Amino acid sequence: MNMIAKENPDAMMPDQALIPVTQIDVGERLRTIDPDYAAMIAASMQEEGQRTPIEVRKAGKRYKLIAGGHRLAALQLAQIENAWCVVKKVTDEEAELLEIDENLCRRELSALDKATFLARRKEVYEKLHPEAGHGGDRKSDQNEKLFVLIPAFTQATAEKLGLSRRSIEMAVSRFKHIMPDVREKISSTWLAGSGAQLDALAKETPDMQRQIAEAVHQWPTIKNVSEIIRQLKNQPKKAPPTTYDKLVALWNKADQATKLRFHEFLAPTLELEDVA
Repeated sequence: MNMIAKENPDAMMPDQALIPVTQIDVGERLRTIDPDYAAMIAASMQEEGQRTPIEVRKAGKRYKLIAGGHRLAALQLAQIENAWCVVKKVTDEEAELLEIDENLCRRELSALDKATFLARRKEVYEKLHPEAGHGGDRKSDQNEKLFVLIPAFTQATAEKLGLSRRSIEMAVSRFKHIMPDVREKISSTWLAGSGAQLDALAKETPDMQRQIAEAVHQWPTIKNVSEIIRQLKNQPKKAPPTTYDKLVALWNKADQATKLRFHEFLAPTLELEDVA
């Protein structure tokens, strides 16, 4: 299909171009293409053309994809010959950072996907800015100045992507403590979408993590890591907490001022009981 990818090619900026889809190489990506999502975009492109450019960089006589994997797949499905592209002049690491940041801005990312992208962003960022890493070489005065100018990964990422420092640190920790083969096995399951359950998984040993990953597929109706572990260990089910248990738990969490208020609240009742 010889469809124009953009309605007005003459309006493109100097760093933009219409490039044959067959000249763009995808390469290895952190996120696999969702065929259903690509098909949905393709249907839209057949009606309205390509509304958002993809980002590429020159690689000899060809181009390498930076960001826009689903859009490129959609162009192929829609049989559109030319892609509207923004051509970037970047290094391998800078290109990967652009890919990661585009994906991190998307709301449909699962908690596991977000952890994967943030962990990889940390590696790439600290490779580009070794002075910002905890182990960077800061012997010279120049490096001391650079360290002040270049923010550490968590700060830089929080500012750029609008995420809290705590959420970034937790996501990177999830990725670090869950085994690679386990991450792959659970990537398309309910577990990938729950940060709290991923944290529970990350606390377990590698062997238990693998058993849990298997169980997630075998027992799709059980959507709680603690319950899966209980059944794997054949442990008795815990009785629900009593009112007394809940009150004790709240008491233990309360600060001194709250405990004093509670004591004052109970005092009249206790005095009446003493009299009786």
